Amino acid sequence: MPAPQLHLTFGDLVQHNPLCPAALRKACAAEPIYARFGSIFHDLPYYYAPMVFEAVRYGLGAPALDEPWGYRLHSVQPDRLVASYIRAARTVPGLTDAERLALVGGLLSHCAIDLAMHPLVNYCARRDVERHGGHESTHHRLTEKYQALFIHLWRLGDDAIGTPSFAERCRITKRGTSLTTRVEPALLALMTSAFKEAYGTAPAELQFSKWVRNFRQFGILLSTPIVAKNSQRTRTEAMRERYFVNEVFDCRDFFAAAERRMAKLGFLGYEYFVNGDFSPAAEAAFRAAAGIDDLAEPVPVDIPTIPHLLPVRGKVKLPRVKKPAKVRFKLPRMPIRKKRKTPATTIAV
Repeated sequence: MPAPQLHLTFGDLVQHNPLCPAALRKACAAEPIYARFGSIFHDLPYYYAPMVFEAVRYGLGAPALDEPWGYRLHSVQPDRLVASYIRAARTVPGLTDAERLALVGGLLSHCAIDLAMHPLVNYCARRDVERHGGHESTHHRLTEKYQALFIHLWRLGDDAIGTPSFAERCRITKRGTSLTTRVEPALLALMTSAFKEAYGTAPAELQFSKWVRNFRQFGILLSTPIVAKNSQRTRTEAMRERYFVNEVFDCRDFFAAAERRMAKLGFLGYEYFVNGDFSPAAEAAFRAAAGIDDLAEPVPVDIPTIPHLLPVRGKVKLPRVKKPAKVRFKLPRMPIRKKRKTPATTIAV
């Protein structure tokens, strides 16, 4: 899936997407925190541990760990989760109209960019396993990182990673800090209702609140100067060609496809929200029209054609390539002239 920083940015851009309903755009502009909450909602289960722990694993190149709730949200009837989330955003108490619509717009932005760009992320990760070996999930995260970097440079002119503003953008609730687990009751009610309607059960409120807190810690960690230096150091032409634009694909075309998909989902979601009919028939019609089949392995729709590569399970070890023997230059042997010993003289007394 695209990197979290790209999901946040895409959620921010809903307000500027002229193809989306005006009311949805206005709400996302008025309530950016809740738009970002929706834009990262699917990925929050992956922030199950404090970020120091995960940062060490990431630095060591360890594969991503499985998270059951994250898998469900992305691959187990994700369209049903979207429908139940929209219903909850419309019905739970304690939210303003703008907050409700911003929460919906953010969530639909996550779906749109996953559906349009996840096939490309998967292709790059599996291509690099064939070339370099290792775990697909490791290459998956690297692909997300570099595509987010170059999309920000192309679309916004700079990368917010490594700046104090990025820490603020990872504040996705109006209560709580990086050290506390306070979350607005309305958001906890929305989460519980959406999960239970879709899956019959839901994470505990404390568990969900910890995910939110850990995501805030993620933002603080990635707002440090050392991260900014890494961003500057890695934006090379070689990385750009490998992940962004080359003879096989142009990442910008996939991003444009994501904006078109956002427009479609925006109108469908807005109508479903405004009509307020959440009957089984209305839900089935919404899900069929949205076409949210699998956010991790989506069927390609309205995106450029790229080679299809099968998933890679486990770690791939490539055969060692023998390096050519180094040519050693031997110095010519030079005779060393030994100094003659002076014969001992006997002195007569």
